[in-house]
Amino acid sequence: MIKSPFRKNTAADRFCIISNVDWLTGYSEIVPIEILNKYNLSLGNGGSWCRSDGPLGNIFNVTRIKDKGSIIAVKLDGFNKTKKSQIISHEIKKYFKDNKCIILNIGGKFIEIDHKDGRKDNLLVDINQCNDDFQPMHKTVNIAKRDHCKKCIQTNIRFDARLLGYYYAQWIGPIEYKGSCIGCYWFDPYKFNSEISKNYKKKM
Repeated sequence: MIKSPFRKNTAADRFCIISNVDWLTGYSEIVPIEILNKYNLSLGNGGSWCRSDGPLGNIFNVTRIKDKGSIIAVKLDGFNKTKKSQIISHEIKKYFKDNKCIILNIGGKFIEIDHKDGRKDNLLVDINQCNDDFQPMHKTVNIAKRDHCKKCIQTNIRFDARLLGYYYAQWIGPIEYKGSCIGCYWFDPYKFNSEISKNYKKKM
């Protein structure tokens, strides 16, 4: 189950509950001012708790419906993907503290915790961080990954693993970026190698 990123009983938390927000899409029902007032969510000056630069706006696209200049209802229109977080929780850092690089198999002080999704625009990853969303990489490897991810962002063409000698460009999905990094070598080198070598038979 997807967890709310907001502290319990804060204005943002209460609004997500009464608006019946869909945590998969980021959309909610329209909540009129009468209901907002009932749940102690008065709008105050300019919508205070539902401002686009506030806690709610950092996660969602907040729509404030107005009539004659006054806010009469509020709704959420999807996740705000322009907000890209690189903050990694203490629990994740602790989990990977003594792990070795996923590619080089060496540890030490130069190990960094990498977002598998190089675009870092998946709000569900930020909201519900789990170990499967990250991987340990040596600093030099992580720099290389960032460069390839940057190129993918610019061109919408995913990294071609054949450049490293593999038979396949990706283990799943097309070479064109279609909204998911899954299948790309850099998204998860260990998974990539596991999938590519599944049916490998050593020649005698």
